[in-house]
Amino acid sequence: MHNKLRLAVVGLGRVANSHLPAIAEVQDQVELAALVSRDRQKALETGKQWNVDQIYTSYEEMLADPSIDAVLLLVPHDLHASYSIQALNAGKHVLIEKPMALNEAEAAAMVEAADENRVTLMVGQSRRFFEPVMESIRKIRAKEIGDIININALLLSFMDKPATAWWTDMSKIGGFIIPLWGSHILDYILWAYGELPQTVYAQGYSNNPNWQGEDEVSISLQFSKKRMANVLMSFNAGSRPTDEEGLTGKRIWSTQNSIYDRYVIGTNGLLTLKDEYELLQNSEKVECAVPNKSNFAWQIEEFAESIRQKRAPLASGQEILQLMKVIDACFASIKDNRIIELL
Repeated sequence: MHNKLRLAVVGLGRVANSHLPAIAEVQDQVELAALVSRDRQKALETGKQWNVDQIYTSYEEMLADPSIDAVLLLVPHDLHASYSIQALNAGKHVLIEKPMALNEAEAAAMVEAADENRVTLMVGQSRRFFEPVMESIRKIRAKEIGDIININALLLSFMDKPATAWWTDMSKIGGFIIPLWGSHILDYILWAYGELPQTVYAQGYSNNPNWQGEDEVSISLQFSKKRMANVLMSFNAGSRPTDEEGLTGKRIWSTQNSIYDRYVIGTNGLLTLKDEYELLQNSEKVECAVPNKSNFAWQIEEFAESIRQKRAPLASGQEILQLMKVIDACFASIKDNRIIELL
């Protein structure tokens, strides 16, 4: 690898607006070396904005470029597996947006390709990379609230129409609120417990004709030693005016104008995460370090450092494969209205 990780960004849709500024934040470690888009004009305009001269309209042509060390894949969910495996087989390190893939089988093939080619596969579980979230995990590991016995997560928000057209296509998105937001919440729960649940039971319904997938969901997870977790998510919580993207206030991903809380119950206390920006321990606010970079920049920095240090990154493909097992179980439970046993 070069002194800096030479990174190609593949896909210049909505989410690129979060990743491109983040790369600029860590330009001492990562060089934005190339942009890949079928829309050449858009790629040229974006390249001019971010001082990138190398533009590709062919993904395969970019992968053949030996000067590219790694790729950041910002493509629809149904392309995650195939695009990742192509890059891994070409010897490129891969940072793939969440969800990792459409299902566990695809995710397992991605992990196998990374292992066979001895390259890094990391999943963009970007909601991990906030200091209050990290501090909550440190406190859990240190047993500051005793042993965890329950985690309750609540997301109540409002979305009237999808932010991008492909979200309406089940074959491309693989659901709706579960891959879009449940992938973050379930990731936190598995990360906190450090194990798979024994059973999964989920209910989910679609209430909005503007998409096919589930927008109202409840999930119950049972872990070993009589421990559990419960998730309630809604994109129907309100009828407030929406912006031009169909999202209340700022983008849903900011969770402004939403209720987004997690309650970690221990045998000797309670941790409360309000969004990713505030942590309370037994109702007392925990003072966390002020971040010197955005969560997306922290994520890309972790990706680059793990490659340089030849170690597994946070949210490695192998780790997030477990999350995909749980997401698959959620959909199987919804489909058949039954408890799914994982262990």
